[in-house]
Amino acid sequence: MKSSSLSLRLILLACVSIFLALGATGLFLNKTFYNYFEERIYTELDQYLKQVTARIVINPDNSISVQPLPDPRFALPFSGLYWQVTEAGQDPVLSRSLWGKTIDLPPNPVPGEEVRGSVTADNGVPLLALGWTILLGDEDNRRVLSLTVAVDKSEVVKAAAGFRLAFLQWLSLMFLALIIASWFQVRLGLAPLEAIRKKVEQVRSGARDRLEGRFPKEVRPLVLEVNELLDLHQKSLTSARARASDLAHGLKTPLAVMLALARDLRAKGDEATAKDIEDQVESMRHYIERELARVRTKTPAGHGAKAAPVVAKMVSAIERFPRETPLEWQVDVSDTLVTPFDEHDLSEMLGNTLDNARKWAKSLVRITGGHSNGSDFLRIEDDGPGVSEDLFEAILERGEKLDPSVQGQGLGLAICADMAAAYGAEFTLGRAETGGLMVEIRWNGENPANEAAE
Repeated sequence: MKSSSLSLRLILLACVSIFLALGATGLFLNKTFYNYFEERIYTELDQYLKQVTARIVINPDNSISVQPLPDPRFALPFSGLYWQVTEAGQDPVLSRSLWGKTIDLPPNPVPGEEVRGSVTADNGVPLLALGWTILLGDEDNRRVLSLTVAVDKSEVVKAAAGFRLAFLQWLSLMFLALIIASWFQVRLGLAPLEAIRKKVEQVRSGARDRLEGRFPKEVRPLVLEVNELLDLHQKSLTSARARASDLAHGLKTPLAVMLALARDLRAKGDEATAKDIEDQVESMRHYIERELARVRTKTPAGHGAKAAPVVAKMVSAIERFPRETPLEWQVDVSDTLVTPFDEHDLSEMLGNTLDNARKWAKSLVRITGGHSNGSDFLRIEDDGPGVSEDLFEAILERGEKLDPSVQGQGLGLAICADMAAAYGAEFTLGRAETGGLMVEIRWNGENPANEAAE
């Protein structure tokens, strides 16, 4: 299964590469050490072979004996160090350490030339043996002797095993250290990509409109391409907004003419036709106003506004509107609360929601704002009659007027919902604690646009 993580891929490749490299190194060094140690053994055996050769004595009865050697192991049974002198037709002369056993190393027919080999003694012990053939006496009475010295091969095996164990432990520590180093190398090497990812996220959320900063030359072409794409998108968006705005404004005049024609028909007594025209014009006006609101909504670009000053300004403006009964405004908005909306859009959203609350409230409108449940919010509540929950969706989708006698077109909350959605915020309706309608705008409190605004 292919991994979608570039970091994981690089680390896995590093693990495989390091494992293969260290494994090959371990095998090579282990083999090299074994050969080196074996060569050292043969060097020592060469010295012992020369000592045995120098201590050969021909007895008066023409028998062969060997004077004692300096190394006491030759005199200890099965000590691991042995010598042997053989002559055709004669019993072999053996070191006491062989304890009557013999070494079966084929003699070299060339006198004075050493021969090496791995052999097995009569008792089944594996040996490393070194031997040569020497000539004694003159040509008329020449004797051919085969001399062999040997050492227990287990010494080499044991030394190689000890080296291998110590080296494997060291290689394991080195493998772990290299993997950790590779992890840091991958993280540091991919840090520019992570920085680009964060900046792209900021562009997506509106904290930035371009990728800015210092980037390595390897990723700089990618940054330039992304910035060119963002510029092209911004130009296309601006052009589309302009066309949509021109179209919507262009339709306003024909609609006004149609309403005038409807009034003329009503004046002539054609009430039914006039009403049908007015209903269709009102429906078209609804969609036009909503699209104009969407066109006016700017894509967030790091211009988040602090909530408290805008709330205070809008409350000050809305409370000047005429009412038959006085209205109490309760404001509890944190001074540190920052919205992702720019000041113009936040003012329009608050203006619509506060004006709606003013129209329906009996005596109280409450505005609260702060942080809860991992996100920031603004909440507007009134003590009016409220709205049934089954009508919430209809209000936000169509912008319906629940009471035709109340001034307005019924578009305010629907437009606010569209504007909030453009910023990635949630716009919801609910039942207020005061009994009326609750309007809540909620957004991610960690939005980079908030940090930019601060």
